[in-house]
Amino acid sequence: MTKKARTPIIEHDDAFVIQLPGDHPPQERDHLTDQAMIVAYDRKPGNKPRWRLREIVFDRAEWTRSGIRRWWAEHEVQFLAMDQLDDPIPEICRAYHATDDLLPTIVLCHRNTPLVPARRQMQALAKGKGH
Repeated sequence: MTKKARTPIIEHDDAFVIQLPGDHPPQERDHLTDQAMIVAYDRKPGNKPRWRLREIVFDRAEWTRSGIRRWWAEHEVQFLAMDQLDDPIPEICRAYHATDDLLPTIVLCHRNTPLVPARRQMQALAKGKGH
């Protein structure tokens, strides 16, 4: 098994940032207030709406470097268009529904977990909140 390269964390006065490759600043940003983070992403070229993660900004008042490293090792961020909600993805821990068809549903998933269709997982999460 190959060892995963350590993703650098950039320090700012009020935030820690994980930056992923790109030629320009991210096109979109969404603030996930309950997680004290901002996810920034680009739209991929093509006819169908698709996105890729460019950076995650962690609020320095809420996060530590070691907490970020743990979170990043255990989680991934996925962006799903409406036509991808039936695709199998890892276990969802949080989902942020798109406000319109041009934006993605942002999903925080646990890495290395069984793949289950996103819509089914989000319905189960919604039922759990109702009890």
